[in-house]
Amino acid sequence: MRAGINTVMIITFVLVSNCSSGESSSLVEHHSINSEDLNFLEEVEVAASFADRFYEPVSSIVEPDMSTFGLPAEASEVFNLSQVLRRAGIDDTPESLLENGFIVFNAFYSTDNPITAYETVSDWDQPVYVSSGIPLHMLHIFFDQILQNLEEKYLYKDLLIVCNNLYKRNLDRGCILNTAFFAVPLSLLDPSFTSDPSIADAVESELELIEQHLGFENSPVFGYREDYSQYVPRGHYTSSEGLERYFKAMMWLGRLTLLLNGGEPYGQTAAYIVSEDDAMEMTACALLIVSDLSTVESEGELLLNKWKRIYEITAFFAGFADDLSVAEYLCAAREIAGESADTDLIWSPDFYRQFRNYVNTSYAIPSIYSGTGEVISMPDENGEFNPDDLQEALVKTTGFRFLGQRYTPDSEILGKLVFPAVGLNPSGQNRFMPTGLDVAAAFGSDAALSILEERGAFEYRFYGDSLASLTSMIEDYSPSDWHSTLYMSWLHCLYLLQNEKGEGYPDFMCNDAWDRHTLSNFLASWAMLRHDTILYAKQSYTMQCGIAMGPEEPVPSAGFVEPVPEVYAELTATLNMAEKGLSEFGVLDSEIEVRFDNATTILKNLQNIAERELAGEQITSEDADFLKDFARRLEIAISWGGITSEGLETSLIADVHTDQNSMSVLEVASGNLDYCIVIYQRPDGNIEAAIGPVLSYYEFTWPMFDRLTDEAWREMLANDEPERPSWAEMFLTE
Repeated sequence: MRAGINTVMIITFVLVSNCSSGESSSLVEHHSINSEDLNFLEEVEVAASFADRFYEPVSSIVEPDMSTFGLPAEASEVFNLSQVLRRAGIDDTPESLLENGFIVFNAFYSTDNPITAYETVSDWDQPVYVSSGIPLHMLHIFFDQILQNLEEKYLYKDLLIVCNNLYKRNLDRGCILNTAFFAVPLSLLDPSFTSDPSIADAVESELELIEQHLGFENSPVFGYREDYSQYVPRGHYTSSEGLERYFKAMMWLGRLTLLLNGGEPYGQTAAYIVSEDDAMEMTACALLIVSDLSTVESEGELLLNKWKRIYEITAFFAGFADDLSVAEYLCAAREIAGESADTDLIWSPDFYRQFRNYVNTSYAIPSIYSGTGEVISMPDENGEFNPDDLQEALVKTTGFRFLGQRYTPDSEILGKLVFPAVGLNPSGQNRFMPTGLDVAAAFGSDAALSILEERGAFEYRFYGDSLASLTSMIEDYSPSDWHSTLYMSWLHCLYLLQNEKGEGYPDFMCNDAWDRHTLSNFLASWAMLRHDTILYAKQSYTMQCGIAMGPEEPVPSAGFVEPVPEVYAELTATLNMAEKGLSEFGVLDSEIEVRFDNATTILKNLQNIAERELAGEQITSEDADFLKDFARRLEIAISWGGITSEGLETSLIADVHTDQNSMSVLEVASGNLDYCIVIYQRPDGNIEAAIGPVLSYYEFTWPMFDRLTDEAWREMLANDEPERPSWAEMFLTE
């Protein structure tokens, strides 16, 4: 039945494609450009890695040697267990707590604010548990709010200047495609802007499609298919009208491609997306842009320098462009045309073919297919699909993107573990939608691998081979690769988080249930990462129940930190890298600098405590004071005074993959905080329980025309909370 549905969908798409193929109503081939000299003099060197400039490792070396008592635990041996359970509102001791040494549960006082959660726990006079997910959430807050500050304070202005100057330059020379290309983001950034009559209809049509954001349509400017559902502002971009405008403008400049390769036949199911004539026009337009960047000045500065500042600051956070851009096209133009050329040359077929061949043989194709042209993979005469169709689609979409969307290994993983790179399973079904488990498995998570095997992922043809290749790619990353950007450094924190725990670690960290809880932490933080780079009635009380005095009991400690000191060390190094990079870019504000100091102090304390715990040593009185005061210290570091609508919430959502077949997206999210009780043996031999908040993770598919914002997600959590992934049942307790 599933195969039949797939076939119907493919036929439908083919009919649409054939109706529109070759009948371009775009602005391509509408140029009347006078002869002029172009200059390719300026060599632009954009960063390929920020590791050498900004990253310095923070060492954490400790031999695990914690005391253990063996599971299952005896409730009577955990001296404060009844008090912790009562405070948590749990009547009977859960069997899974004794069996696994920990439980995770969703309490009636659940919140998405970690400060509130720690304030609640701190009032109970019981040991506080600090999960690694909390400092990972702190990294999200720094990442997200600093990026928002940069966008509003610096990048918006530079982007407006660049688009305005390139619009005027191309309007003057009569390049209609480029004029419209920059008129669209200019219209979004500047509400007072009015397009020239020569392009007004096409630009207005584009803006209507962007505002409707319903899905794939033919671009009035470029002619090929574009996914307009991507233009729904999400993440922190919903917090102001200016950020919404910036989001849409950058999405346009990051997605629309001046395609390099064209020919016959062309269309959604054909060998090319556009004709050779259209590709030649687009390539010439791209070369006009790189020449203009190298020659046009604004405010006494080359546009190239402003473009480079926008690109490098955003690359520092989110990664480097997956598509070819200014540096590659400028270098290729110098190689084929020399340092200067007449416009007649770049519009000639012979030059185009030489340039195209040089670019195709000198530079890598994109690694991630992002929907350009709504390309369709067709079956052969035997009904078989070719896994190489993905590679061919990447060749088809090769071209110039002005500020192209960024390469990340997790996107490559998601894109290469679905159709057509992955074949049918024995039931004849295709794998159209990936899962966050694919990312975790490629990053070495045994728990994710086990779940994927249970779900039958390895029954899909080529899935195992593709995953093995991607896992090898991750394993081969050098320190420079891992720290090339803040995005990669964050991923490295997660890579370290899921490292196998063995002898010398507490009992609760050495079982399958904990591995799945760690997987949940991994994916919740990953969802935050994807989100950032896509926001007094007096209560009645029940009097406290007194406890009858019995034999003298040990005094509860201040708390327990999840003993992963290498993760806290890497988080410290990542924040140090961010601070150093912002300083060199000249965008480090004094207030932000103070917050960096507060945050790194917290991380260093967590690292020191975790190292002492893991070495089997007693924590110091200073450590105890830190844990007792953790809520206040955390607030000082992460409360930014309402700069963003999201603030401190852990309830964040991001769509990370789009399936053109079902017209749906994969949504990954972190929800309200759960609570976790852990049982461990102290250095003095007493067995103790501690309680604290931990991250939660959700994953589900959703219609692509309704990509979810944080506000919509929080409404869902309050009114119709979706189910957790089934694999979380091993560690979640009702």
